[in-house]
Amino acid sequence: MTKIQNPPGPSFNNNLVLLALGTNRGDRLQNLRSALNCLPGRLLRMSHVIETNAQLPPAAPADWNLPYLNMLVSMKTDYAPAELLSALKLIEKQHGRDPEAPRWSPRVLDLDILLYGNKEVNSASLTIPHAELKNRDFLQFLMETMGYEIPGAIKMDVSGYAPLRHYALHPKFVGILNVTPDSFSDGGKFLQPDKAEQQAKKLQLDGASIIDIGAQSTRPGYDEIPPSEEIARLAPLLDRCSDIKNISIDTYFDDVVKYVLGKNNVKWINDQASVLGSQTLKLIADRDVKLVIMQRDMSTVWLRDRLKYLQNLGLEKRNIIVDPGIGFGKTKYQNLHLIKQLKMLRRHGCEVLLGASRKSFMTHHSAAPAADRDLESIAVACHARDAGVDYLRVHNVADHMRFFVTKHCIENA
Repeated sequence: MTKIQNPPGPSFNNNLVLLALGTNRGDRLQNLRSALNCLPGRLLRMSHVIETNAQLPPAAPADWNLPYLNMLVSMKTDYAPAELLSALKLIEKQHGRDPEAPRWSPRVLDLDILLYGNKEVNSASLTIPHAELKNRDFLQFLMETMGYEIPGAIKMDVSGYAPLRHYALHPKFVGILNVTPDSFSDGGKFLQPDKAEQQAKKLQLDGASIIDIGAQSTRPGYDEIPPSEEIARLAPLLDRCSDIKNISIDTYFDDVVKYVLGKNNVKWINDQASVLGSQTLKLIADRDVKLVIMQRDMSTVWLRDRLKYLQNLGLEKRNIIVDPGIGFGKTKYQNLHLIKQLKMLRRHGCEVLLGASRKSFMTHHSAAPAADRDLESIAVACHARDAGVDYLRVHNVADHMRFFVTKHCIENA
């Protein structure tokens, strides 16, 4: 989406506005991220994201009862109130909202002006302060969280208000789902399709932007299984997870890639070995699917050459994600050095993923067994997010999200 530019001509004093963003259709977290990039002004602060129940009239259809994600943004803009409203309606339309849809029906994006400086507006199309502030406790909760004054005439006590869930928009999480008997920290837990399905849905609910499914363990000393067995483990789970929109498949077999690309919700191929054939790579490019490539040693020359090779096969840089390969072909110290130097990976012009969750390099500084290394993983994730990493591949999305929600609230206080 293209950001709407402030209009030429006279300034409207660069007014401070407070906007509300909501969504309850599609990839809700991504809807909010995309909308933030389109807003017509200079962003100042943003709230974290909360999930709330849909507020519906008594006769609403059952399929309208979808929970919303909501957040607030403060912004400086040169748009006058009516112009700002028109710009926001255009952004909603660009994101797929039908302006003719019934008022209470589900929405890909809902953008509202809550406050506009000290102005009061009362017209047929716009009321400022927003007319529903007195009825929407979640709006007042978020305003209080951000430290904004709620207009005195409608102020309510929201000290006991509790959203369903709390989210941070950044970083984006890749939830790990191993359908194997022998993965290093969770082997055997999700081998059965029903348990794997439950975990996939939990990871998505916890805030994972994509679920990375691996049917072959790559722990040190693993025994390789053939592609036919990988497919046999993946097939029942992919059939069960058709309602999960964003799935990544962790594999290095051409036959497995060709099989899973027949599923519409497979958006990534996570190729940690970089041995996929050229025809398979061209197929990935043709399907406009993202490819994760892993740096298997400390050589930056290999990574540069690999990127050139992939681009020559038709993959665009926007669809290539670079993973430094923590725990693969590196000493414990080299792993720490790579994590410290994560910013350097961005010079290649691709998105960056870090997969360090619970890995054995942490025994350099921790005596915890693999399944109990989430605190250490969060510490690494904190550094990675501050280094500009786009995606964090983690086992425990829920605890990582709790940490980054708190970090966001402090940073935006």
